Amino acid sequence: MKRSTSWVVNDAGKTPVPRVAARTLRKRLEATWSELSAACRPRHDPERVHRLRVATRRALAALAAFRDIGPGKQRAWFEKWLRRIRRAAGDTRDLDVLTGRLQREPAADEGQTHSAQAARARQRLVEMLANRRDVSREPMRQVRERLVAADWPGRVERFLEAVAAATTRTSFADYGRQRMRPLLERFFDHAKRTSRTASDIHRLRIEGKKLRYAIEIFAVVFPPTQRAACSAALEELQNSLGEFTDHAAASDRLRRLSKEKNMAPDRVALVALRKAEDIRAAEARRAFAKWWKPSRRRQLRRRIERTLQRKTA
Repeated sequence: MKRSTSWVVNDAGKTPVPRVAARTLRKRLEATWSELSAACRPRHDPERVHRLRVATRRALAALAAFRDIGPGKQRAWFEKWLRRIRRAAGDTRDLDVLTGRLQREPAADEGQTHSAQAARARQRLVEMLANRRDVSREPMRQVRERLVAADWPGRVERFLEAVAAATTRTSFADYGRQRMRPLLERFFDHAKRTSRTASDIHRLRIEGKKLRYAIEIFAVVFPPTQRAACSAALEELQNSLGEFTDHAAASDRLRRLSKEKNMAPDRVALVALRKAEDIRAAEARRAFAKWWKPSRRRQLRRRIERTLQRKTA
């Protein structure tokens, strides 16, 4: 995945924190609204749903980064609705991933699905998942309608006015170093655990995203080469764990589908597909464990900690 610098905040270290906070929050909140509107259009676009979920996470990361700047009640309102938007898009995203994989890899199940009967079962499954995906988009539309009624754009303006009016004597660079430290500790607290369950691995992936998004926001703290190296390592972590979580999620959905009464004619094919996803999830887990060595963790931590100890940036 090509790394993007479009989200990196490039304000100078001495810029007043409220000004940076307002500018950063505006970009992320407006991006979320734009992507939500795009995801609700009649013609389904899987990439838009993916971008919507990423936008909500970046907006939540910005709210967390500047949590003591501006009114807490308004911030809590946005946090609540951003999580609702992300959850509303979650089922559609999972169905997009599974449907796309089944369409792209029709012969990937080691001979068990090579028969004409299995091929027809796979096609029926793809069609059924596509239909469910269309139905699954309704929660996103409902959330958007409620936010239109609640005047999301107006609330954004009022919130940002309050954020920009906040007062603090801390420079943006110093503020960034202060806010990065607890995020760093939280991430490595998860990273040093023995990740055995799917939920543990998913949690580590989420904490890695949060840390990467914080580095984007507080980019002024990091020399460009250090920032690029840290972001690259965290993105590689995210992609590696993403392979596991995608396969694990697909296996779980196929397991649930195989238990539905109307899927009885295709149960053998569903079980074969689920087993294939389990094998891929196990392979992805082993690949991650091999890559995420203690030495790699220590190197990443030292790089970030040395940067946070700098007095100037």
